[in-house]
Amino acid sequence: MKKQLLSFRDFLKTGKLGPVSPGMTMAEIAAVLGAPEHADPNYWTFGKLEISFDGEAPYQMNWFQIEEAGYLKGDVEVLADGLALSLDGFSGKTKASKFLGVGLWTADQAKVFYAPCDDSILLNICAGPIQMHFRVDADFTGDQNAETYLNSSVISQLIAEIDSRAILDSIYSYPYPKTEMVPGSFNWKLLSGSQYLTLSAGQPTPANGKGARGPL
Repeated sequence: MKKQLLSFRDFLKTGKLGPVSPGMTMAEIAAVLGAPEHADPNYWTFGKLEISFDGEAPYQMNWFQIEEAGYLKGDVEVLADGLALSLDGFSGKTKASKFLGVGLWTADQAKVFYAPCDDSILLNICAGPIQMHFRVDADFTGDQNAETYLNSSVISQLIAEIDSRAILDSIYSYPYPKTEMVPGSFNWKLLSGSQYLTLSAGQPTPANGKGARGPL
């Protein structure tokens, strides 16, 4: 495979990673990337690039992800044989607020979901086909568990705290706009991208200035 240098910024804006698009089939991926390093029947890995496929022909892609994205650093990151990513000033330590504040997505595209999970707080940015997963160790909440902290704190304070501590975990790209979180064991709370930016700077929003007691 010919070596390609890809743009992290372009990937986040479009959901496409050079020759890899989230609507491709297994055969199309094999044609552009070759044999995977590891292959389960419906799950292939190429270094940090991991791809999930449907279990029936034509084995359409469900999604692909950059795994262990928190370790992205430097100017260029090699994702897989033949694929390198120009990080464009970002890294695995970049704050969620910076990703939201540099014009990657329009104001109405980006949504931010957060929820407690055991001793952590989950934070996800959904923008078009992209979903960015962050995790926050909740040890800063003292004697409170993550759920109690989220439900009892002033929202401008808790979002500023979350933003300063969130570490990027993985980045997914889907064949369709990923604008909602699947209901389940997590009580997801929702903010628009613009609300999150305001709150991460420690400022209250007119919609929810007193607390974070439920979805906006």
